[in-house]
Amino acid sequence: MATTIREIAKELGVNISTVSRSLNNSPSVSAQTRDKVLEAARRLGYRRDARATALRTGKSGIIGVVVGDIVNPFFAQLADSIEKKAQDLDLRLMIGNGGEDPHQQEQVVGTMMEHQIDGLLLTPAGTPTNTLRNYVKEIPTVAIDRSLAGANVDTVLSEDSPAVDELMKHVTRQGYRSAVVISGPATTSTGLNRERLLSQSLRDIGVKTRTYRTTYHEESGAEAIAQALRENTPDIVLCASAVITLGVIAGLHRHGLRVGEDVAIATFDKVPWLVTTMPSIAVIDTKIDEMADIAMRILRQRIGGNLDRPLMKTVTSQLLLPAEPGAPHGTP
Repeated sequence: MATTIREIAKELGVNISTVSRSLNNSPSVSAQTRDKVLEAARRLGYRRDARATALRTGKSGIIGVVVGDIVNPFFAQLADSIEKKAQDLDLRLMIGNGGEDPHQQEQVVGTMMEHQIDGLLLTPAGTPTNTLRNYVKEIPTVAIDRSLAGANVDTVLSEDSPAVDELMKHVTRQGYRSAVVISGPATTSTGLNRERLLSQSLRDIGVKTRTYRTTYHEESGAEAIAQALRENTPDIVLCASAVITLGVIAGLHRHGLRVGEDVAIATFDKVPWLVTTMPSIAVIDTKIDEMADIAMRILRQRIGGNLDRPLMKTVTSQLLLPAEPGAPHGTP
């Protein structure tokens, strides 16, 4: 049979209420007592009964997380960051893959709500369905990395203008005269905003610019750069995401072009494989960990009823310049 809190209390010689408050991280219990209870719970194999807790408190202690597409390294890293923050806050996660499809996101969120999640962290995929908009009216929701069109929810975004300004200084110093921008879909706020920001900033400094709009998939990046190369080879390619960049790198290699020597690359998203294997690429770090931390804390406050109107928070991105041979990426 499963271990109960009564057995833990008997083992330690304390009241059942002390065990319960310790397991629920109550501030009325000392850290020493809580540690003893948690150690005994682990030793005796105690497992929390989520259904009983939900019936008693009206809260499941579970947060739903739906990202754009889990195969995208940015979203895999975002989900990992959110999970670490959840552990720090003693919350459990139910993670779903939106597949960059609004209808799939609707289905995933609906399933999560059937399991009585307390709140939702969501990276919207394209234009949300009316059903999804109705869902987020029923449950505390924070949109992260992208805004949720037509919904009045808390939002955490990256502020990219300062980093792009620094990138333009780098482009000028390097003497680049032609550029290709490969952006994400206009149906996402980040795709549209980054396309406008990069294209206009390049034109403002006199760089001849061509823009190609694609999806957030590796093969789409490869197809976009192949299309661009049919016209001519640019001095620099600027990508709206790391997954697009992965395809661009493959596409350049197929055409016998070397990254950092024949064609420069700059990209959004600091993901581990990129900064370790491709130090010649300029990276705009959108501060994934910081966005995850802010989003999780806002959601916890929203669930607790401690917030009034929806919040809009931004995290300032940082440019990491290409490294010299044998050196790590650096700031301007």
